[in-house]
Parts: sequence; structure tokens; C-alpha cells
Amino acid sequence: MPVCDKVNSSINRRLEEEKSYSRHAMEYHRQHPEKRSGDRVLETWSTADYVAQAVATAKISTNWAQFSDQMDFLRPEIQKNAWGHAFCVLQQSGEIIVLSYLTQSPSTCTLQSAQGVNLAVIHSGDMEFSGHSDFWVYVLRP
Repeated sequence: MPVCDKVNSSINRRLEEEKSYSRHAMEYHRQHPEKRSGDRVLETWSTADYVAQAVATAKISTNWAQFSDQMDFLRPEIQKNAWGHAFCVLQQSGEIIVLSYLTQSPSTCTLQSAQGVNLAVIHSGDMEFSGHSDFWVYVLRP
């Protein structure tokens, strides 16, 4: 039944592309932004991923926190989320955490900004938005 498996896989992938917020959907959005333009979830996820990858490439060895619009090594087009707010970017314990605020960003970005968020349940490369009314959390473990 290899043909059936191939068809089933194709159908599942297309459903993810249309309805889901899976990693595959985010990658599809990057390749075909015109298909889901205005999808703030995927736009924010993609931008947070670019921010985290840039931070990982910078290889900063200490724990730190900073707003993305104050990070000179980030391209200007990834310094803010889909709502125009700066990300709060943290690096601690081998994790890069990107907080995306849905409303105005807070006045400070510190290592305590992610306090109370269960980072252990977020897979590397994923964005968690359930249970948070004012921000989403992206985690990368390089």
C-alpha cells in the first residue's frame, strides 16, 4: 500500500498547511507567504525563529536579556513582531527565548521576563501561545 501511504501523507501535509500551526505550516508560510498573508501567528513564529537563529549564530556565551530592536546584529525587518512590538529576547541555560507581546511591550526586558512560563513543555523551534493572553513564547535550544 505504498501509494495509499503517499496519498495519505500528502493530504495530511496539505491540511497542516491550510489549518495548522505546525512547524511544517510555518515553513510553508515562509516559502509561500502570499498563500496565507496576514496570518500573524505564522508571521510572528517565523520572525521569532529568525531572531533566535541570529542570536544562536552570534554565540553570546553569557545569560542576558534585551529587546530585539536594540540588537544591532539583527536585520531591521526582524526586530519587531507582526504587531510592531519589539521582542524580549533572553538567553539562559542554553536556551534562547523570544517573547512576542500582543499589546505594547513592557518597559523592561530581563531574565525574569519568562518567569512562570513552563519552558520544558515547549519543543525547540516551537512557539507556545495557549494560556497566555498578552504574549507568546518561542524557544530555541541550539
